[in-house]
This record gives sequence, C-alpha cells and structure tokens, in this order.
Amino acid sequence: MFVRYSSYILLLNFIYHYYDFFLWYLGDQPIQIEYAFYKGMYAFTSGLIFIIYIHLLLFPKSKLDTPRIPSFPPLIMLMSLNFGLFIGIYNLYIVQLYKLPEFLNYLRSIEIGLIFILSSFILIYFSIQSFKNHQEDPNPTTKTNMLITSGIFKYTRNPMYLALTLFQFGIGASLSFIHICLMSLVTIVLLNYFVVKREEKYLADKFGSSYITYLNNTRRWM
Repeated sequence: MFVRYSSYILLLNFIYHYYDFFLWYLGDQPIQIEYAFYKGMYAFTSGLIFIIYIHLLLFPKSKLDTPRIPSFPPLIMLMSLNFGLFIGIYNLYIVQLYKLPEFLNYLRSIEIGLIFILSSFILIYFSIQSFKNHQEDPNPTTKTNMLITSGIFKYTRNPMYLALTLFQFGIGASLSFIHICLMSLVTIVLLNYFVVKREEKYLADKFGSSYITYLNNTRRWM
C-alpha cells in the first residue's frame, strides 16, 4: 500500500514540475536564465527520482524464465526522455555549446506531436487486445506461455516498444523541445539492444523453430 501511494505521489510531483517548466517554456513570460534552468532541473530531478524509485521497488528481483531485461521498457523510455530535457536545458541555459539546425524547427508542432501520440495509443491498444485474446501478460518481466503472431504482431514483432518511441517523439514535438524528439533515437537503440534482443533469445530458446519462422517473416520494428 505504501509503495503504491508513494509512487502516485512521486508521479504527480514528476508531472507537476514538467508542467511548471513547460508552462513557462511555451509561454511568453520573461524570467532570468538561472531561474529557467532551475525550473528545468526541478523537472529533470523529479523525473529521475520517480524512475529510480519505481525500478528499485517494483522491478522483480527474480528473473527465472524471463528475458532478463534490465528494467521496465516504459522506464527506459522515460529515462531517455528525461535526459533529453536535461541535455536541452543544460545546453540552452548553461554552456551553449551548439545550436540545433534550423530545419529541425519543423518538428516543433502540436499537430505532428498529436499524430505520433495518437499512433502510439493505437499500437498500445491493439497490442494489449492481442495479449488479452491469448490470455498473456504484456509485462516482459513475466513468463511467456504462448507465442503471439496474430493481430498487430503479424505486422511488427515489437508494437509496444515502437509505441513507446512514437510517444516520446510526439511529446517532444508537442512541447516544442527537439532534444526529447532526438533522444527517441537513443530509446530505439536502448530498447533494441537491452530489451528486444534479449527477448528474441529467450523466445527462440523457448519456442524454437516456431519463433525462428516468425522472426524471419515479421519485421522487428516496421
């Protein structure tokens, strides 16, 4: 009970500080650069605390008959998103080491962001429906009893991880924060090497030729 409610509190704190920073960032109220940096750091720190807390308290210690991934995939995405914020505010308000190319400003669009976010929701919905239809748990830290190759999984082997990446990109575009969009590339790399490949080995060992056939006939991402 304590872990659940404390998690909710940290999540609300995370959301509040992000809201507070981007309310200013997207507005027209002038403030000192140092104060803007502090606002961004409060958002980053609150996100980091939430991510670490959830991982340490909720990520299962026993990894028997699982892909042995390092953390929950949504936490990996959130960590990448959060560091996108940190890199962006640190460069913008402290060191000014570089300037992003002008053409990337086309990504600063609520419309583009919403398209990506909506696409991620659609992928998540159809993925969960496929898991429900086969009475499987979508949580990758649990035992897999059945190989799912129908529904959305007929077209991509990792629709939920693709959805996480699209969601992060959409958030960055909607908030006009390009570094979050760019860090979605890092998210793909992290998920690919630390989650997807471990799942592929686990499933190949468990389901043998059935999974190899599926792997050869269906794309990993798109």
